[in-house]
Amino acid sequence: MTSRSRPPELIVAEDDPTARKLLLMLAARRGIHAEGAENGKIAMDLVGPATKAVLLDLHMPVWDGFRCLQHLADNHPHLPAIVLSAADQASDAVRALKLGAIDYLTKPFDPEELFAVLFKAFNLHRIQQENEDLRDAVGESVQTEHMVAESPAMTSLLKKTRKIAPLDSTVLLTGESGCGKGLLARTIHSLSSRADKPFVTVSCPALPRELLESELFGHEKGAFTGAVKRRIGKIESAAGGTLFLDEIGELPLDLQPKLLNVLQDRQFSRVGGESTLTSDVRLIAATNIDFAAKIADGSFREDLYYRLSVIPLEIPPIRERPEEIEPLIRKILADISLRRTAPAATLSPEALALCLSYPWPGNVREIENALERASAFCDDNTITPLDLPGELQKHARLAAPDERIGQLAGHTLAEIERAAIRQTLDACQGNKAGTARKLGISEKSVYNKIKQYGILQPSGI
Repeated sequence: MTSRSRPPELIVAEDDPTARKLLLMLAARRGIHAEGAENGKIAMDLVGPATKAVLLDLHMPVWDGFRCLQHLADNHPHLPAIVLSAADQASDAVRALKLGAIDYLTKPFDPEELFAVLFKAFNLHRIQQENEDLRDAVGESVQTEHMVAESPAMTSLLKKTRKIAPLDSTVLLTGESGCGKGLLARTIHSLSSRADKPFVTVSCPALPRELLESELFGHEKGAFTGAVKRRIGKIESAAGGTLFLDEIGELPLDLQPKLLNVLQDRQFSRVGGESTLTSDVRLIAATNIDFAAKIADGSFREDLYYRLSVIPLEIPPIRERPEEIEPLIRKILADISLRRTAPAATLSPEALALCLSYPWPGNVREIENALERASAFCDDNTITPLDLPGELQKHARLAAPDERIGQLAGHTLAEIERAAIRQTLDACQGNKAGTARKLGISEKSVYNKIKQYGILQPSGI
């Protein structure tokens, strides 16, 4: 085997030299570094850390495609393989799929179809590799999409998560909406001794008070109109596992003592029931509210808060960890491509710059929604600034130097102050409390300045 300056991303195992050269040429045109092999044994010797996929002819000398598939299954189980077969070899193609090939194409093949399948294989390999890296980092298999953690804050958070996951202590997750509290809850469950038991989620604001009580605690037949049979609640159905209460701050005040009893004594009763039941669940709760304000106005019990916040973990908003936006974008686009079984979309340099400068008030969920929409409508699988939501384009215009102010020299302090307040107010989408925090002044001052300078509010706010 000759030495190579660059390891191949794609290995083409094809004994027909004309077909092999054609495949290598087509790969090169698409920017894929590929190497060819005239038999299966040479092809398997070429496999290295950089290899993302293998293209196999089924009938080759020395090692045929079937032996190669067996070798890959034994030694490189996460390396995708695609087989080429003759149109009259359907049974061979079926056998190849059973041995682990992810797809097959018949000769003569359509190059566009072939490379669509290959790009799908590349994305699959990338996602599998990311999952392997995550398992190495946490030491255990996490059966959920993993969180991107490249900032000091998120690295520290996941380190704490690995420490507290094996415990049975109640965990309170706080952070802005869309920052990944549900994902972190699943990660804690997956790393705990309860990982093979149920993970049950209840969204507290999603149901009216009466239905929420039944959803949580269950009810007996005849407990209320419409209760035609006994219902097992989420606390019972999560037995042995984890109960995740999302937006716990919205739990009605009259249901809070019942939940407190579960946390203190591990006991509860179904609605309309007389029997006392025992609870064996680990509770994880999440909220984006200010508990101090809720406790102060009497809408949340202080004793329940202390029971919930045995181990508090706060997820920082994405604007405080901007170094994670780009890897998060790559991961989301890869996940979208896997769901759609299509090549992953990419961002133009201008679109990426726009994404990196935007504060993402909706956090990770907003990024997911923006990319899902942009990747569906973009041309040539490349997302440009025009494909991104209007909020990002508006932010770009606001972030540009103020046309009236330009250089600060020569302008009055009043002109500069007006421009600062207007731009910050628009960047915060009209949120005056957020504007006050960014400018380092009181919210009352923001109201006064808006009135003083006649600043117009963003439309719709």
